[in-house]
Amino acid sequence: MGNITFVYPRRTRPLSITGETCALSCSHCNGHYLKHMKNFCSDSEVTSNVVKSYLISGGCDSEGAVPLKDHLDILKNLSKKYNVIAHTGLIKEEDVPLISPYIHAASFNFIGEDSTIREVYNLKKTALDFIQSYVALRKEVRTFPHITIGIHRGEVKGEYHALDELSKLGAEALVFNVFIPTPGTEYENAKPPSLNDIQDVLSYAKKKMNKTPLYLGCMRPSGRFREQLDEMCVSMGMDRIVMPSKGAQGLAESLGLEILTSEECCII
Repeated sequence: MGNITFVYPRRTRPLSITGETCALSCSHCNGHYLKHMKNFCSDSEVTSNVVKSYLISGGCDSEGAVPLKDHLDILKNLSKKYNVIAHTGLIKEEDVPLISPYIHAASFNFIGEDSTIREVYNLKKTALDFIQSYVALRKEVRTFPHITIGIHRGEVKGEYHALDELSKLGAEALVFNVFIPTPGTEYENAKPPSLNDIQDVLSYAKKKMNKTPLYLGCMRPSGRFREQLDEMCVSMGMDRIVMPSKGAQGLAESLGLEILTSEECCII
């Protein structure tokens, strides 16, 4: 009998170190998801016993980096009591040692297609820049690559190349998100990738990544699409699913899987 972990990250508090500001105005986000995060300026300390970890994120600068090194005092203070997870964005090798003493784990959006980097993220960077940042991070921090399936206007483009690279580089675990057409963005009228396309990418990941744990992250469309996706991921043997649908929970039970639960970010 296998097992699956269902993640309910109520004990992880997301915080933005840039408020709602991001220099990139990405086609899939345009700062939308920063609005749901607390701002350090108004919420730098939380004493609730519910919180066990912090997910430190924020908008990127014009080079694609989240300016973590400008907030080392906050990272240091939080790390004394909590697990700290950081979205780093692109990062220079010399900056990694500045943040690594205070980071329990790093989340890194891994992009495998140059045109996606230009057209979605509005960055004059290449897939090699993302590889170099990832390699630099892994030297000093437990780093969990994230791949958003269909991020290029709902099309599958660089996902397979990203998996080919990660199969050589290695990963603690690999987190998959799925593109969400978001109001107020350039891609608001696009469609998410088909379930068949998602299944193909996940199947390829299981083959290429060998025994690397595979997670379904929190960012994915809602409604019936989510229900079908979650159930598909249970059937495929994904190791963790964040905020699973009721159907996915029921399917796991019917398959006789041992169900484990976690109340922090999926990479804790």
